[in-house]
Formats: sequence, C-alpha cells, structure tokens
Amino acid sequence: MPKFKFAKLVRDKIVEHQLASGALPVYRQLPPDEHKRELINKIIEEAQEIILAKPEEIAMEIADVQQALDDLKQKYGLTSEDIAKAQIAKNEKNGAFTKGLFVDYVKVDSDSQWAAYYRDNAERYPEID
Repeated sequence: MPKFKFAKLVRDKIVEHQLASGALPVYRQLPPDEHKRELINKIIEEAQEIILAKPEEIAMEIADVQQALDDLKQKYGLTSEDIAKAQIAKNEKNGAFTKGLFVDYVKVDSDSQWAAYYRDNAERYPEID
C-alpha cells in the first residue's frame, strides 16, 4: 500500500472520509498552541491556492481561507466584532488595500526612526543597494 505525506492540518471530516475509503491515515489531534500555528500555515497554504485556482474555484479557495481565519479567531477568543473594530481602526489609520498600491522599495534617511524599524525587521524589509 503506497504512503503519501500530508504533514498539514485538514478539515475535521477528512480523516473520516479517508477511513471510509479504506485508507489508513496516521493522525493526531493538535494541542492548542500547535493548532493555532497550523491554522496560520493553513491560511498561507489556502491563500497560495487562490493564485492557481480557476475562476470557478476562487470562491471555494476563499472559503477555505475564511474557515481557517474563523477557526483561528475562535482559538484566540476573538469575536467578529473584535475583528471588525480592529479592521476599522487599521483602515482609518492606514487605509485598506482597494487602490492596489505596491511599494517596490522606499528610501529613508539613515538616522530616521523608519530606517531603524526596517533594519530591526530585516527579514521583512531587507536593505538593498
């Protein structure tokens, strides 16, 4: 019997479906902290699948992202209202993503607070020539 690596969080009924089909999954229930981490990995995985999806599959892929977000929100004890308030606050301060603005790079004064911030977060904002 061939064996295929999953190494990822799956929807709650997947193991049941696998067993019903005669497959033999090796699985475990994650502890809360690992579950949170794997929900974040699932959001990343599902978001990447949106890029590859056919137009008729987009809603299903976004639904997967939304489900993982909803489950993560629950794990952190957050409500939809909590998220909505945070979204409003961020939108008021920095705007949304509706304009499609994309920053290739930014030049800042060497001694500015932003230069320090970007250098402190070099994995996200590597310094370039």
